[in-house]
Amino acid sequence: MATKKKLHINKLLLKSNNKPKTNWNIVKTITNNKNNINTISTMNINDKLPINPLAFANAFNSYFSSEAANLFIKNFSGKNTINNNDPITCLS
Repeated sequence: MATKKKLHINKLLLKSNNKPKTNWNIVKTITNNKNNINTISTMNINDKLPINPLAFANAFNSYFSSEAANLFIKNFSGKNTINNNDPITCLS
């Protein structure tokens, strides 16, 4: 990320009264995500259409647990130092 952009984001975070909301707005801006309303008519889990809520919960848990682990490995492996004085470190 460019230095000017980091400085701008640091200013936003430091001036913010609602840091979690500011963080999410920054993440949405960086990732270019917009609020999309999608409806799911059916959901296949291993080529089956389950009706058991526990099956849905387990499928979501399995998916998001593995995605979180993959993101962590991708973004933080090899980084041994964290600058706690720089609020942007959590985003880079």
